[in-house]
Amino acid sequence: MSNVKSLLGQHKLNKTISIVVTIALLTLPAILSHSAVSASTSTGGSATSTEQLITDYTAQYIGQVNVGALPAPSASDATPVGLPDLSLTTQTQSGTPDPPAIITPGPQSFIHIVKSFAGTPGTNPNPCRCTPPDMGLAASSRFVVQMVNLAGSIWKNNGVLVTTFSLSDFWFLPVRGGPLGIGMSDPLVLYDAAADRFYASIIDTFDVNRVNFAVTATNDPTGAWYIYRVIANCNPVTPYSNCSPASSNTLPDQPYIGYSSDKFLIAVNDFDITTGLFIGAQYWILNKAEMLSGCTVPTPCPGGRNIDAKTNIVTTTDNHWAIRPAQHLSTTSTAYMAENCLTLIDGLLLTNTCPTAPAGSGGINVFTITGTPPSATTVVVTTVPVGEMSFPGRADQPGNPASLGTNNALRMLSIVWRNNLLWTASHEGCTPPGDSADRTCARLDQIDTTTSIPTLVPGQDFDLGFLGAYVFYPALSTDSNNNLVLLYGHSSLSLFPSLEVTGRLASMPPATLAASVLLVAGTAADYTGRWGDYFWAATDPATPNTFWVSGEYRTVSLFQGWSTQVGEISFNTK
Repeated sequence: MSNVKSLLGQHKLNKTISIVVTIALLTLPAILSHSAVSASTSTGGSATSTEQLITDYTAQYIGQVNVGALPAPSASDATPVGLPDLSLTTQTQSGTPDPPAIITPGPQSFIHIVKSFAGTPGTNPNPCRCTPPDMGLAASSRFVVQMVNLAGSIWKNNGVLVTTFSLSDFWFLPVRGGPLGIGMSDPLVLYDAAADRFYASIIDTFDVNRVNFAVTATNDPTGAWYIYRVIANCNPVTPYSNCSPASSNTLPDQPYIGYSSDKFLIAVNDFDITTGLFIGAQYWILNKAEMLSGCTVPTPCPGGRNIDAKTNIVTTTDNHWAIRPAQHLSTTSTAYMAENCLTLIDGLLLTNTCPTAPAGSGGINVFTITGTPPSATTVVVTTVPVGEMSFPGRADQPGNPASLGTNNALRMLSIVWRNNLLWTASHEGCTPPGDSADRTCARLDQIDTTTSIPTLVPGQDFDLGFLGAYVFYPALSTDSNNNLVLLYGHSSLSLFPSLEVTGRLASMPPATLAASVLLVAGTAADYTGRWGDYFWAATDPATPNTFWVSGEYRTVSLFQGWSTQVGEISFNTK
């Protein structure tokens, strides 16, 4: 049956607008023509296909902003607004389930919280007056950068705050202090150790329905950033004169970003903002060297200050959903993205985003990208069979059962690649051992990309779950020794939503995690129905076995009264 959702409001509009959204993938008309698949093969239980790309595409340079020159944010009297909940009400995959192991943190105790301090809050000095926060987090050897809805904060890596600034000042060019809170949401920020640069991205539906993205001009995030854009659901020839008429109605939801040594990646779910209908998943592959240069000497860009890029053809019949680019933590020109397979139900009709997954199996689509625009660029999609995933529901809070929104659409939430190993973290529903009810759990999968056909690492397809409790918004990262850190939210009828950290050493047996530690305890319930879309984890590039994490919690239940916490985590392995 169809899922009918009421949006709390379009992304950051200056007034609350209620929209009824019906998402039924199988019955939607295709917005653009079907994307042809040029090849399909099957090897060792994994199936591969090659995506068709649009070759004439450029990302536009918008301008430059200097964070050090931005004014401090101030409180706003804007009407509080909520962000759209574009998740799907769905049912579990058909077929005989092949459940993964469901584990809890084990006895090994080596995780240590070095620092824990308040991140950017939902109230002053954040001018957004919105919920949920969403957040990106990035760390270099000198700085830690966080962006939330709709403010940014920069600390020295000793935890001393350098600056907090409004993202409406950061992103709206050429006019500073652009319309506050209108048409912006879902910020992310990453650090690329090989390039020694910071990246950021955000939805922008105020100017045109686009994704804005940025890169620092140097390794100092308090200085200059180059800002660019791509337009969603647009198949352009410069200068964006041939966009689809539907492009002006397109909402590019949750723009995840990633990078390899020569490519910068953006991926979104496109929705029609007037009807709420899902249009299709879209991704862009960009020339990273041009982006880093600011499209100036010594790397001037063809046709002016733009970036060579390619994108896929957007159509609902391609059946992609929530593709996530990987953050590549060791050097490779090959880039990877991934998405979960899931079966969506509308009446009696079923479809699967991984149609080649074996019957009774779940799967992860791994996108292997070679070549760099404007040269020939190829995207090969491999379906890696994994245990079936069930759709998560809402989590319990004290006095409020099934009230915490946990992103029930099986979106992949976190993905990193290092040393030919791809780690992914997702939500799913599971029944912990001894439990009588389904809970939200964190699914972790490790995939080996050593060969041309990515394959699941034996035993590394498992859930983190707790008897009588809920796990949500897992965020992971790895270090140079392939050790993994995992931040997650945790709640129950006796536990307000809190932040905890676990992890694993590469030497540990498959499907095992270390004893968890509390980063910060929540002391209030959330009544908004939205608990963010993602948390974040980052690896400290300068200190072995050290990571940074960031997530949401509450001490008050006020609409915009959420808080975020930033933590530095170390593994004491001696």
